[in-house]
Amino acid sequence: MAHYNFKKITVVPSAKDFIDLTLSKTQRKTPTVIHKHYQIHRIRHFYMRKVKFTQQNYHDRLSQILTDFPKLDDIHPFYADLMNILYDKDHYKLALGQINIAKNLVDNVAKDYVRLMKYGDSLYRCKQLKRAALGRMCTIIRRQKQSLEYLEQVRQHLSRLPTIDPNTRTLLLCGYPNVGKSSFINKVTRADVDVQPYAFTTKSLFVGHMDYKYLRWQVSAPTFKHRALVNGV
Repeated sequence: MAHYNFKKITVVPSAKDFIDLTLSKTQRKTPTVIHKHYQIHRIRHFYMRKVKFTQQNYHDRLSQILTDFPKLDDIHPFYADLMNILYDKDHYKLALGQINIAKNLVDNVAKDYVRLMKYGDSLYRCKQLKRAALGRMCTIIRRQKQSLEYLEQVRQHLSRLPTIDPNTRTLLLCGYPNVGKSSFINKVTRADVDVQPYAFTTKSLFVGHMDYKYLRWQVSAPTFKHRALVNGV
């Protein structure tokens, strides 16, 4: 693929917000009144519905996270290398793997407790099974606290990356610090790179785009982040 639109990745909620929003939605979108004199099959269905609804919400949101974030094996090698440099591909894959495991665990918990509810013989028994099911699902999500926080940090960083097409003609400006690379980019493209009279002003990745003789070009000035590297050059 030519490039990936990282800005479309949906915000990753914290574990606490994830749980609060899901339980609140379950409360709002499912029936809230049940009486012990109802027939037992109706009571079972009432609590099964809550468990299934909660599971489906967790499943859908976790699936969206897995779908939104790019798989390193499916994107252009340029982006795969860039993400490995910025985030460490092993940590990135581990976080997504943990999310996938959590999704499967939530599905299994709901399946197990819905099966148990089929044999619930009273409102109290069914209610306790429902509470246990929701509690276990919330615990699974709570254990993903670090993975969710990490993926949200990655999302925020990715959304700030400039649009880069690895298949477009690219002009790289290389040179010593403070010789006017950023000023040149500002002149020939629509980029707005900060320019100062001292060296090491550019500390991020900036890419500008321009048209020259009916051809599209992208222009970038790679920068050394560490002065020691520059001294070595």
